[in-house]
Amino acid sequence: MNAEQKTTLWIVLAVTVAMQAGNGTIFGLIAEIQDAHGISTGQLGLISSALFAASLVSALGLAHFADKGHARRMMIIGLSIGTASTAWFGFATELWQFVAARALCGLGVGLFLAAGRSSVARLSALRAGQNLGLMVAAETTGFVFGPTIAVLLYKLGSLATPFFVLAGVQGLALVFLVTRKADVESKVRPAPLPLWKLSGLDLLSSPKVLGAALLGLALYLPVGVYEALWSRYLTDLGASTTFVGASLTLYGVPLALMAGFGGRLVDRHGAIPMARRTLAILVPIVAIYGVAGSYWAVALVAMVESVVQAVANPSAQKAMVQACPPERIGNGQGLSSAFGLAGAGLLSSIAPAVYSSLGAGWLFAIVATICAALGVGAFSLYRKGDPLAAAPLVI
Repeated sequence: MNAEQKTTLWIVLAVTVAMQAGNGTIFGLIAEIQDAHGISTGQLGLISSALFAASLVSALGLAHFADKGHARRMMIIGLSIGTASTAWFGFATELWQFVAARALCGLGVGLFLAAGRSSVARLSALRAGQNLGLMVAAETTGFVFGPTIAVLLYKLGSLATPFFVLAGVQGLALVFLVTRKADVESKVRPAPLPLWKLSGLDLLSSPKVLGAALLGLALYLPVGVYEALWSRYLTDLGASTTFVGASLTLYGVPLALMAGFGGRLVDRHGAIPMARRTLAILVPIVAIYGVAGSYWAVALVAMVESVVQAVANPSAQKAMVQACPPERIGNGQGLSSAFGLAGAGLLSSIAPAVYSSLGAGWLFAIVATICAALGVGAFSLYRKGDPLAAAPLVI
């Protein structure tokens, strides 16, 4: 990549860290919010599913604008919405307010990530996997250090303090993005599409695109459980609020450090071969969460998972890039996100009830089984037919 492309990449990565730090703030404090405002464990699913539902709307309804020269505008609007939603959490006192703030966050995150991922994938055809891996690292760094910082700020101030401070960080990132020149737009414009094709759902007629979307779902599905129950589960195992925040750091550091390397492995050995290997490791890891027995064991399992995800995430994203026509990469990334968000959102809405009635062992065993079945279907579909566009990626 040339100097301008490298500058663009690092601008996108830096702003992504700030965006995801605000998004992840609630993750380490959900048990405290639940106790402070009288929210039941079952109602936690409403807060979590609001994020996924709104992100799904963004992914299907708005991701196509990233292919039409609006990627930078999408990132600015998405970050603005994310900043507002994080601040709203600081003021919220009732369940509907938390649900609405999380939905607003989902809308902003969906806009921002659809534009960001498609932009870094286009920067270099030969380094698409590595760049997507770095994007995964940036997303993870923000998402896991945000809760860690939030827990410390909560200890120093009040429950509202972390949300106001991290909303301020997002606001500074917004100023940085607006004032910096980043060439994130596609150089290839798609032909005008009829309204029914704007969501990208028409691409699912390709077995490869459908397979890539199912692969993204298989890898992202467990996030629905983590979003709704990570804090609650560790707290039930005896973990302190400080440890809950630290556990997210233990998960995030290996993933953040290794995602770039994982992306290079994907570029070298192929997206599907690496996805097949990593999913075979990920499935038993998810099942082990339910029988780990102690919060320390859960944290250690999470560290192992993070290493696997450092390769799995860029492999799924690059598989979608390769399956889509080059002028519709944004649509493809939106589809992949939509499948993952829809599945994780549905799971997050029912996981607390399953956890309460059947326990962690059954919950994680069921999720692992679903991930395995989705993976088998994804790889079978990806082998069928040709990509929708046989032409190489045009930058």
